[in-house]
Amino acid sequence: MPLYEPRFIYSNRIVSLLNVIEYCRGTVDSIVLPVDISEKLRNEARVKATHFSTAIEGNPLTIKDVEKVVKNKEARDKSEQEVRNYWNALNFLSRARNRNIPVTEDFIKKLHAIIEIRGPGRRGGRSSYRGSMPPGVLFAVWDTKTGKPEYIPPYHEELQGLMDGLMTWLDSKPAMELPVPIRAAIFAYQLVTIHPFEDGNGRTARAMANYILMQEGYDLRGFYSVEEHYAADLNRYYESLQMGLPADYYNGRNNPDLSPWILFFLESMSKAYQIVVSSTRSFTESAKVKLAGLGEKDKRLLLLALRFEKPLIPTTIAQWFEVNPKTVHNWIKDWIKIGLLEPASGNERIRSYKIGERYDNVTIEDLGFEK
Repeated sequence: MPLYEPRFIYSNRIVSLLNVIEYCRGTVDSIVLPVDISEKLRNEARVKATHFSTAIEGNPLTIKDVEKVVKNKEARDKSEQEVRNYWNALNFLSRARNRNIPVTEDFIKKLHAIIEIRGPGRRGGRSSYRGSMPPGVLFAVWDTKTGKPEYIPPYHEELQGLMDGLMTWLDSKPAMELPVPIRAAIFAYQLVTIHPFEDGNGRTARAMANYILMQEGYDLRGFYSVEEHYAADLNRYYESLQMGLPADYYNGRNNPDLSPWILFFLESMSKAYQIVVSSTRSFTESAKVKLAGLGEKDKRLLLLALRFEKPLIPTTIAQWFEVNPKTVHNWIKDWIKIGLLEPASGNERIRSYKIGERYDNVTIEDLGFEK
């Protein structure tokens, strides 16, 4: 079994991108969103991932078309089938992550079988690796414009050994010690380089990279799609994969320096992450999202303040909640910490409070009451 030992160099740019990714991840994880908004963001991201990952391979459907296709149970043609397959593959990965299913060759074959379903067959099956070609026929990825091979993968006789080497590396200590985004980038590159299947290798590699990120909590709660950033700069996507190397796997592609590909992968991931941070922050400005992070007691305080329409004093709060002043004093400290209350004046001795700036746009209607 060939020992897979990927090569790359940590540059300042790569380290900087990893820091951005970690910052964005922590930010999104800490944002409280209502269930319906979370599901909306998750569904939009999955539609985008489906559209752009299939579009990279030449699928002509628009994102509006994709939205319609995923709502229907049957596909009418090849383009719709590809879209529906990828949508089902993403759902398969989501269920697998929830069940903590590890990455194995069998798992990859199941995923590929879903991505490459044609018609009613092969559901629940596993794809086989590509075999021998007819005499005189070269298996390659062809440039449709020039008619020349863009990439000539390794011989089919070596596929099993190469896949064994990749899977052994993924579970190895050196791989586990890598930052998760770099591990995902390397795995995706090597899988598409081995090119174990006749078709669907790119889609499978991108889906597997996402699954590795999902397993380790790097999917931003399912809110992001990196594929749209690949599609936005498709030339650089392919240039980063090819890295100016000859077309033949055995002429330099079997063990290249992966730094250019990792850099592109992290840049795309960072862009996608920053967009998610921006969009989730915009949602947090809405009254509905602000209220989602509050308990019933907190909402009752807001209702009191809105009805009272003047600074609150502890005695009024105690009467409203029918509790003793000491309890209210402790509550007020908590409310100040979360920004629900703030002093109504700048006096050294605080006697009254008002709703904090973060919540001052909340209305009685937002709380479910009429004026």
